[in-house]
Amino acid sequence: MISFTGARFSLAAGVAILFFGGFCVKGEASGEIRITSYNVENYLSMPRRIDGKLRSNAGKPESERAAVVRVIDTIHPDLLGLMEIGEPRQLEDLRRRLREDGMNFPYSDYLEGSDTTRHLALLSRFPIIERHSRGDLPLRVDGVTLHSPRGILDVTVEPSPGYRLRILCVHLKAKLEVAEYNEAGLRLAEAGEVRRYVHDILRADPQTRLILMGDFNDTKNEKSLREITGTPEGPDSMRPLSLTDDHGEYWTEFWAAADIYSRIDYILVAKKLEPEIDTVHSGITRPSFWNEASDHCPVTLSLNPQLTPTP
Repeated sequence: MISFTGARFSLAAGVAILFFGGFCVKGEASGEIRITSYNVENYLSMPRRIDGKLRSNAGKPESERAAVVRVIDTIHPDLLGLMEIGEPRQLEDLRRRLREDGMNFPYSDYLEGSDTTRHLALLSRFPIIERHSRGDLPLRVDGVTLHSPRGILDVTVEPSPGYRLRILCVHLKAKLEVAEYNEAGLRLAEAGEVRRYVHDILRADPQTRLILMGDFNDTKNEKSLREITGTPEGPDSMRPLSLTDDHGEYWTEFWAAADIYSRIDYILVAKKLEPEIDTVHSGITRPSFWNEASDHCPVTLSLNPQLTPTP
């Protein structure tokens, strides 16, 4: 189930929907393209308590890695944007596990920003024909030059000859207090840079099939998200999809420290893509074991180029 902010889209009548404790599962309409964004929560090496003992450099526990694969298996995406991936070897670990589970992603992109621990990545079934990612994004915050922790991952894929999708992945600064600078100010500065980045892409080619997705670490009422979307009537606006699970709930992340459920993971699309959205097969995946894998739930956009009206 899906809606644009401010404009509801009804589900297509007579279409069978399969559920797996979340929204749709694999095996739906022919010609569809599934794009998923998923924060896999520290799929990396870091200090962890294992069997009651603190280890200074432990990987994501085996049970959690297996659960991540099980969650992704309920979707079988064609394009998978990942947040909180560690080193390249850890991305390859996940890629191998997915392949062994029947999900082969021959193409990939990986981006390191100023954060030396958590990175962005994209796995793709389709050829990546352009790469324009920017890892180093200097930003001015309160008169001081800071850097975007994760940057902007930017690739163009070609699912079929002549049909291209430009995918941007982001993971904005977390809502965690930092003594050295204003974390909210950095997140807002990142949002401003993303807006300029989107504006430049769509000004150069308004027909770009542009998708922006990731962990924005802010809710829709916050200034950072409004900054990114732009003026709704503008030719360079990006529309956030109001994705829901099969219970009609919008939240995508559980912050255990505060007992707060929030929607901070988004997929936004340019106007060119709106007619191609398959509303039935887009949504939030929330199987019963979702929190065994991550504190986030994946969000998925399903596109069907055949839905585009004939001129």
